[in-house]
Amino acid sequence: MSDPLDPHFEALHCAALKATRGWSSVKASMALRAVGLDSPEGRRASLDVVAADLSVSRETVRRARNELLRAMQPPTGATSDVVYSSLSLPAPAEPSADSPATARALRRLLTMTDPLPWDEVLSAWARAGGKPPYSPLPADVASMRAWANDAGGFTVSPIDVDGGRVTIGTVLAEELDHVSQFLLDALREQPGGVDRNVLLELAEEAGLKPTTIATTLSIHPAVTRVGRGMWALRGRRPSVSSEPARVTKPRRAERVRPTTFAWGLDGSLLIEFSIPRGPSPVVAVPKAVSEIVEGREFSVDGKKAMRIAVRNARLWGFGPLLSELGLPGRARATIALNLLAGTATIAPAEPEGTSR
Repeated sequence: MSDPLDPHFEALHCAALKATRGWSSVKASMALRAVGLDSPEGRRASLDVVAADLSVSRETVRRARNELLRAMQPPTGATSDVVYSSLSLPAPAEPSADSPATARALRRLLTMTDPLPWDEVLSAWARAGGKPPYSPLPADVASMRAWANDAGGFTVSPIDVDGGRVTIGTVLAEELDHVSQFLLDALREQPGGVDRNVLLELAEEAGLKPTTIATTLSIHPAVTRVGRGMWALRGRRPSVSSEPARVTKPRRAERVRPTTFAWGLDGSLLIEFSIPRGPSPVVAVPKAVSEIVEGREFSVDGKKAMRIAVRNARLWGFGPLLSELGLPGRARATIALNLLAGTATIAPAEPEGTSR
């Protein structure tokens, strides 16, 4: 698949385009790149690199790739078996610092932290364990300068004569994935750090899985632990001054009650949840019933233009209704989904122990 005019590639490419017809552009792109059919050169990117480029999980890329392989119809003709089997060859190229994904990952780090000394960048990079796109970076200053110049989008300071440290920054802010943006918003004004439990609570209120944030804290280059259970952005720790820093005891995070479900007397699915803070709340649908409502939309009684949607096991679009009810954040509410009529209502949750 190295020849741009290879008829085998053309046959595969046409079959892949036919199979992805109707897919979203992002899903089609990740699947084509993962099997090496997005360019005539036939280079197959690793799942990790594609995931980093598109700000999705590795598992999302893997599923899209496998769905494409299952959906493709092998081209007809004598070379059919050869053509279709070539999807698994060759193996993805080893990721390296020369990959554009590595440069983008470094710009994302510096977007979150502001300029950092190069030795601290290397220390931050080590947290990811060398997994793509965090491929090893040049260790010496001269090689780093050449690499940054070739990659583009970076600023490199002259050598600090006194300290001998060189700092690197980014010319323009790089777009962040959802998790990185959450960490930036939560930590940028907190140089003394934020308690881990508080971060997990804020994540749930923002519609993110706390387990995702917990895992990210252990590997993300832009964050660092500044105390027991306390996390801050790298490079933004409080500076030592003549005035001693005031240390306050982190508040104990109030545990958010879990989202639950039940069945109403009329057959409606009742989802009770704690109202997230923020203008665009999202609520996770309990796993036991998520497949029943996945991909559906429910009209709201008396609101012709309003619909509550279920996407990726999350409820969306009910924020305006909460405002009308005047319910504060953390209060309990219930969304009733009538599966037959395709309608939805929302109301304050009934006190515990009250029969439905």
